[in-house]
Amino acid sequence: MTIMKTRSLLTFAIGLGTLIYFGCKKDNPEPKPSMVGFWQGKYGVGDDYPSNGYAFLFRADGTIRVFNGTDTTSAAVSKAEGIYSILGSTVTARYTYMSDGEDTFSFAGKVNAQFTFLEGTWGTGDNTVGNGKYFVVKQ
Repeated sequence: MTIMKTRSLLTFAIGLGTLIYFGCKKDNPEPKPSMVGFWQGKYGVGDDYPSNGYAFLFRADGTIRVFNGTDTTSAAVSKAEGIYSILGSTVTARYTYMSDGEDTFSFAGKVNAQFTFLEGTWGTGDNTVGNGKYFVVKQ
């Protein structure tokens, strides 16, 4: 009888230990890729290959700053403010330059699965096409 009790207690202890070990183990999922950060690249006008400096600063609150130029620290570079949204792999934005009146543009593009490369088209006002193409790389 003592051997039966010892085996039962041992089996119970092993089972309880296993339950506690696996019950307390936390899943640490991989962090989801994000648009948030600084992206730099080029844009083109019309059918021209993108060759003009272009950069985006995607913020966590859904706002975006767009830089038209290569040196984003220069006072001469044009800056615009706007909003962006993501639906699947499609990123869209609408932004306005306030320096010379009020010029509004929009873009749409596809981001890769790692959220490191974005390319698409841009247009005037709410149009995301019609003015040219662009690409940017997350820095």
